[in-house]
Amino acid sequence: MNQPVSPEVAGALVSAQGVAPTVESAADDARFVTMVLDNSARAFAQLAFEDEPSGFAAAQKRHAP
Repeated sequence: MNQPVSPEVAGALVSAQGVAPTVESAADDARFVTMVLDNSARAFAQLAFEDEPSGFAAAQKRHAP
């Protein structure tokens, strides 16, 4: 699990977009962003990046002496 986004950070990010957050909305935003990032991290971790070597690595192995 990633570190949760704090309401202070969420409020600052919304403020930077020109929206005045309330304490409740900042807390709601923080929970939502934390949930989305956690779900994305789990899905990203399941991607099979190492199942097939990249073209560069494969070319190095093919042309190695």
